[in-house]
Parts: sequence; C-alpha cells; structure tokens
Amino acid sequence: MTDMRQMAEHRFSGFRRPARAMLGSALAASGAAMASPAAASEDPQTFIEGGITIDTLSNRSGGQRRDSRVLGLASVAAGVNALRSGPLEISGFVEVQLVDGDGFSEDVVGDGQVVSNIDAVPGIRPIEAWLQLGTEGGRHRLKAGLVDLNREFDMQQVGSMFLNSSHGIGAELSQSGANGPSIFPTTTTAVVYGFEADRWGARVGAFNAVAGDPAHPKKTVLPFPGEDGLLLIAEAEHRSGSLRTYAGLWAYSTASPDLLHPDDAAGDRWRSRGAYAAMETTLATAHTGEKLESWVRVGVANEAVLPVATYLGGGIRYGTENRGIGFAIAHARLGDPAIDAAAIGGDGAQRAETNFELSYVHALTPAVTIQPDVQYVRNPGWDPAIDDALVIGLRLSVGFR
Repeated sequence: MTDMRQMAEHRFSGFRRPARAMLGSALAASGAAMASPAAASEDPQTFIEGGITIDTLSNRSGGQRRDSRVLGLASVAAGVNALRSGPLEISGFVEVQLVDGDGFSEDVVGDGQVVSNIDAVPGIRPIEAWLQLGTEGGRHRLKAGLVDLNREFDMQQVGSMFLNSSHGIGAELSQSGANGPSIFPTTTTAVVYGFEADRWGARVGAFNAVAGDPAHPKKTVLPFPGEDGLLLIAEAEHRSGSLRTYAGLWAYSTASPDLLHPDDAAGDRWRSRGAYAAMETTLATAHTGEKLESWVRVGVANEAVLPVATYLGGGIRYGTENRGIGFAIAHARLGDPAIDAAAIGGDGAQRAETNFELSYVHALTPAVTIQPDVQYVRNPGWDPAIDDALVIGLRLSVGFR
C-alpha cells in the first residue's frame, strides 16, 4: 500500500519544549530542566543548563517486528535573562542538541505518530538561538532568530509528561511543511510577537516555511524568514483559575499539491492550513497535595493536501510535582483524499491510528527522573497489513544547571 508516513512527508516527532510545566523542571524530558528565558527575572541573570534523556523501548507484539532500541538525547543551553536597556528587557538563548538512535517507530512499530518524542535522525543541531526584546514585566515581547515553534505555540502542559509525540504538538500540525514545521529535531528562523495580560495571552509568529534541508536532515540551515515562503501562526490563550484554554490558526504561503494528484502542478497558496483548540484544568486537589488534572485537544487540517485531517487527544494525570501517573489517548484520522490515494497506490488504509499510553514518572532526586511507560498502538501507520502494537519503555532523565 501507499506508505501513509511518506505521504505526510515527515515523521510526527514534536519533542516538547524545555519550558513546559510538567512536574517541575526536574521532571521534564531532556533539556526540560532549562527554564525558558521568555519570562525575564528581576535582575540580569546568565545561566548554563542541560540534560540527558535515554529511552529504552521494546515492541513486544504486533507492529512491523519485535525488537528493542535505545534512543538518546543530550542538550546544553546558555542564555541571559532580563538585561535592561531603558524600558526594555533583553534576553538571549542558545540551545544545542545531540540525538543518538532513531527509527524505532519507522522500522519497528510502524506507527505514524511516533511513540517516543526523542526519536529522530541522529546528529548535532542547534534547536534555538534567538534574541528577545520585552517590556518590563513581560507584557509585550518580540523574539527573532532560530525558534522552536512548539515552545511558543500549542504548548500542552498536562500532556507534556507523556512520551508519544502527539501529546507535545498535534499530529495535524506536526505533519505540515516540506520537512515538518519548525519543531524538534529541525527548526528554522522566525519572528514571534507575544502579549501577556492577567488572564489573556496572544502570540503570532512568522516562520520560514521550510525547516532545515529536507534532502540533508543533519544540515543546519539559517535562511532569512520568508526566504522559502512563510508559515504564519496565531494563538490566543485564556486562564481562569486552574482552567486554561487556547486556540490557534496556521497556514503556509507556499503552494501544496493535492494528495490525489501529486504529479500535477502545486495548488494555490495557503492551502496547507489548519486550526486547533485545547482545554486543560485541575479536576480535584487532595489534602495531601496530589492533583487530578486533565486536558483535551482537537485539531483539523486541509484534507486535500495533508493526510491527517482530524486529530483528537487528551488524558488525565494524578500526582504531585515529584511523581505522577497518567493515561492519554492520541487519535489521528485520515481524510478522504488520503484514503483514496492509499487505495489507488496499494492495499488501502485504515481511517485512524490511535495510541493509548499509560505512564508513571518519579523524580528520584531534583535532577534524576525515571518514567516507566506502556503504549498500545491501534492500526500503526494506518496500514491494514500491520497488527496492533504493544510497546514497553523506560525513560531516564538527568538534568544539570
């Protein structure tokens, strides 16, 4: 059959931003110990931080074959916060990542959403390098440079504890672009404006349309934003007590061909586009401090040019900042054109790939975290020839600062 992962022109790896509110910085995966300089401190502060994440994964049944892999990600970051110049605050940030080990989803499980969010082409790459100007208090800020889109947009805080990539950034958005959008493992140049009020926030970004060099995945490319077209994205957020909601729109200025007619001339500009919305909240708090938290996210994309037309994900988590257990579901549905294209090219395709994940994370020390994880993948890769897969894994994260 037609390979649905190739039709997506990427692998849905969207490693979560280091600044995510997971179980505190000590529990974030790999460079997650690195607090984002987006929120300036009261005094100028320089820092060097980093982390190492190791995933040991084993496909116990189904998938393409039974096998085990070890994946690794090391990162180091340096920056300066809140360097004042008159009414402005200046921040700078640089992060470099080393990826070692890949292909577990592509070669072993066969799933499209990627069971480990550090599964990527090996290599050493800068993931971010930017300067930011902000007003005192952080109400307005303007960032320019090499920017990870997922550290600014579609940031799921409760879902960030899970390993599956779709809980970091939705599958309908991560499939976009000639080499994926500007997310892990390959980012590109951008300009981002952010506004923060007491309960409201908004962000708009203009990213170069092509992240890196699709023909040379290990190569670092630093184009001027817009040199290859633009990915424009906007997001609004509202906070009320423990309830956080956000919604966003995105579109590419570059033309995209139809899935059913890939050899024809590229379609109109802005056809590769989509929208998403999410809500997360604390459902209950125990007298001992444990919280029951939940989230749900939905996303849509233009099915004429992108395989995944609809995504629905969400889950629950119970615990404290030092430990927690959670269950999550990621459901990615193909559009009719992708189904028809698969029927034309081979044996057809299943409508949806669904991932069920049960995970427990425990901070042994402020710097060391372990995370046993179990994932069941229904219809891996939307391929009717691949049996449902059962994946067992263990993540070890070590941070330093």
